[in-house]
Amino acid sequence: MRLGLLGFPEPDQLRLLAWAGQAQAGWPEWCGCDPHLADAWMIRGESVEVLGRDAVVIRHPHGGDERLALNRAEVDRPLAFATPLPEGFASAEFFESDDEKSVRQRLQRFEAWLRPLRSQFALGSLLVERMGQFKGGVIHVTHEGRLLAVIDLDRWQSGLFIPARPVDLAMAEWVRRPPGAADIPSSFIRLPLHRVMWTYAVRTLRDVLPARYRERTMYLRRVPRVPARWFDEVHLTLMRELMVRPAAFNDLCRRTGVAEKELAHHLASLYHAGGLTTDADSARRAEPAARRALVALHFDQADPNPEALLRTGHSDQSDPLVPPSSILREMPHSPLRTVAGKSAGPLVPDPG
Repeated sequence: MRLGLLGFPEPDQLRLLAWAGQAQAGWPEWCGCDPHLADAWMIRGESVEVLGRDAVVIRHPHGGDERLALNRAEVDRPLAFATPLPEGFASAEFFESDDEKSVRQRLQRFEAWLRPLRSQFALGSLLVERMGQFKGGVIHVTHEGRLLAVIDLDRWQSGLFIPARPVDLAMAEWVRRPPGAADIPSSFIRLPLHRVMWTYAVRTLRDVLPARYRERTMYLRRVPRVPARWFDEVHLTLMRELMVRPAAFNDLCRRTGVAEKELAHHLASLYHAGGLTTDADSARRAEPAARRALVALHFDQADPNPEALLRTGHSDQSDPLVPPSSILREMPHSPLRTVAGKSAGPLVPDPG
């Protein structure tokens, strides 16, 4: 799981990440990441400035001038504030950042809140392992007589029983069913399989990039159909590079400067979400749609000519898309927003 730490000085971050990274049997392992991409947030209370009932500003990074605005009414993931909290600020979600037991208790609360995400991760892991057994069709995943998941490999859709636990999925039986059994019960959450696979591939510590993607020329088949804010800067760079010129693994490593391990990890998430291919003919047929989708990711950039976004490679440092970060930081639906300047007045909710 991915943990975002906001407003903490470096020694506190290192201590928290050391505690969070200690794997325990039956529980997920946490690692630090860009807060914009985190599954849960720990926020230093002393770095918080209260603007209203729900609006706060966080001084992040600690000691810097950058500040991030957060409206708690828009939050879409679990969070907790490290004590002491600002005067007049109330939150039931708090912990003591210098107490390992308090930190672990908070992480376990995060894990309970994130059970549906953890179950998606578990389902994605099992799909990677079993994909060779099922080339298509409908699969029912059952445990002790209860249906936990429906997987339609022909339509690339799935349904997941919301209370399902990762351990239940790990012990479940996979049964091939006729096409008429593809209906997803109304009580299940509907999940396109490319989202399930992305959820797994971006979080796993395993190397799940198929061997052929280290040996053969790879092409961008499509921009994975996941929310734009799920892409980090490396994903965007790799997609753009492959649209400019297809590449083998070692060539792409040289062109982008991304380390081999990190490159394999990011390529794996693009591949498992349907974004890559080694079939040149398939890529050629899909290129117009892939090009349009890639341009759409950069709609808020300064260059008014969208075709210019695809004419130059990573080595062109004058390119306005290096780094292509605004789509991650300033999208209207992002819970964290950068505060311009030092005045936070406009962020106070309008009482009218």
